[in-house]
Amino acid sequence: MNIAIIGAGLTGMTAGLRLSQKGNKVTIYEKENYLGGLASSVHVGSEAIDRFYHHIFLSDLEVLTLIDELGLKDRLNWYKPKNAIYIDNSIHPFTSPFDLLCFKPLSFISRIRMGIMVLASKFNKDYLSFETITAKEWIIKNSGREAWQKVWEPLIKSKFDIDSERISGTWIWNKLKLRGSSRGKNLNKEMLGYLDGAFNKIVEKMAERIIQSGGNILLDNEVTTIIKNESGSFDIVSKNLNANYDQILFTSSPNLLSDIFQGPYNNYKESLSRIRYKANICVLLELSQSLSPYYWITVAQEGLPFVLIIEHTNLVGLKNYNSHVVYLSRYLDISDPLYSASDDDIINEFADGLKKVFPGVNRQMIKNITISRAPFAQPVITLGYSKTIPDIISPVKGLYLASMSQIYPEDRGLNYAVRLGQKVANEILGNL
Repeated sequence: MNIAIIGAGLTGMTAGLRLSQKGNKVTIYEKENYLGGLASSVHVGSEAIDRFYHHIFLSDLEVLTLIDELGLKDRLNWYKPKNAIYIDNSIHPFTSPFDLLCFKPLSFISRIRMGIMVLASKFNKDYLSFETITAKEWIIKNSGREAWQKVWEPLIKSKFDIDSERISGTWIWNKLKLRGSSRGKNLNKEMLGYLDGAFNKIVEKMAERIIQSGGNILLDNEVTTIIKNESGSFDIVSKNLNANYDQILFTSSPNLLSDIFQGPYNNYKESLSRIRYKANICVLLELSQSLSPYYWITVAQEGLPFVLIIEHTNLVGLKNYNSHVVYLSRYLDISDPLYSASDDDIINEFADGLKKVFPGVNRQMIKNITISRAPFAQPVITLGYSKTIPDIISPVKGLYLASMSQIYPEDRGLNYAVRLGQKVANEILGNL
């Protein structure tokens, strides 16, 4: 079959690999002039690094298997991180259960209740039981109002801003479950994996194999229209090409599919528009010196322009970056003026915020800055979210959808992007 895939992110590339391995002709369209989407890379020093911060967990079996299959296993290294939380204008260690017991901003009973909540989440597999209760209600019920107000409320507000009151308990349960699984059987030893040369190496290897199988990858080629023909095939209109295909796989936001698909499927298109997303601004700093001994600092304090401070080189070492590398991450509604602000305005706001956390920071320390924006970075997981998720197999015969919104109850992650790509490829192959 002649199959078009819209989007050269990890999901689209994984699906393209599997479909091409079964003898199908695959053409992948990508709006940007680079591969990988949220798993794309930039260069710092003489080394490639993720454009948006990533690591993987011990439990990420799908991506681990793919790394092995692509001959990249020797590039994968495992590290023990040191994490912290910024609260009440101070940084507190927050890596192990012992750190939680010593966490002074909370009363002792709140620390115990919060620890039990985190531990119990690892063993609770029934995500549907969390769908009818908000994250706020669930956290207050299980760890108390103090823990909610001091820790969780600022975090969820930073992540979902105007939608924070509507977030489902499923989202926070999954976050806690995932962090628990990263420790294996040793609760005191979390391990995180990173691929030398950035995770985009996975995408590059898949691209090589797709092309070797007769496929094609069209970068800088945004698809503007998809039309279903009476013959059952599809016409695609893109920036540089008009072409016809037997099957279509769309791997970007459902909202975008609703906009560009032309056809009499109004109810389906309306259902796609119900999925809300948060955008992300990720600022990558190349610094002349380290900020702290921590890899991951969660910002649980309102009034700062970012929710995470991630010192990547504190996890993997300096390598050939020739700098200390720090990511600053901010989630926001795409309508927020900051998202469309100039790079200079974003730099000024983030630099001022960083100086509040680390008063010794000055502009002379900053050797280079890379700003990346993602309009569809985080699906908004509201109550009853499972009832709003569009199916992979659309009501339009031959049209398939595989987006981040469909990995629920899991949250964003490289592993789930790979899992979804393999799942949709199997669905397409099963229906051919």
